Amino acid sequence: MKTNLLIAFVIIIVLAFAFEIQQKQIKGKIVCFGDSITYGASYEGNGWPEQLDKMSDSISVINAGRKGRKTSDKNELLPVIEANKDADYFLFLLGVNDLKDGNDSLVNCCIVNMKWMIEKVKDEIPNARIVLMAPSRINLEEMAELNREKKYNENTFNSLIKLEERYKKLAKEESVEFVSLFDIVSPRNLFDGIHPNIEGYSEITKKIWSELNRIYQ
Repeated sequence: MKTNLLIAFVIIIVLAFAFEIQQKQIKGKIVCFGDSITYGASYEGNGWPEQLDKMSDSISVINAGRKGRKTSDKNELLPVIEANKDADYFLFLLGVNDLKDGNDSLVNCCIVNMKWMIEKVKDEIPNARIVLMAPSRINLEEMAELNREKKYNENTFNSLIKLEERYKKLAKEESVEFVSLFDIVSPRNLFDGIHPNIEGYSEITKKIWSELNRIYQ
């Protein structure tokens, strides 16, 4: 009798805990503004925004990625803001395309441009929660020849390390959230040295979903 009561009590606790976790999950509209890694290079329709959208019925995810986008293409943010004034969350993932043959000056430009974008969202959608994300590393050993010709190289890799730290600092200055994806994608899951395969996108999705629920529970 006591054993049955104990089992029933444990079941109730587990169910209550599971319900509490479900209640704490984020809800609302999430806009993802980025480059081809957001767009879903070679995996259109199954990139991390689409995978994120499937994590819960309580969210709606908008993929506002574009192949080749740089932070210097910041004016492309304006129509995205206009079309999504009801956004609850704005996620930024940019920087890799800016850092071909990267250097400190290019990193600085990323910061200036990203600061402008963050403040534009704050002005236009003041209730939106903003998350600035540092891009994944690149895999120099598996870099496709085309990407080598575009000068994705060791300078790019080192600049991405610096960008991660600068984005973290910028997020603190702007009072927005910061998530680093630098070490999240396994090098073997960057099929051309830069872009994730399906497994890589899943690694990104799991990290973002976990961090969003940690930040906003």
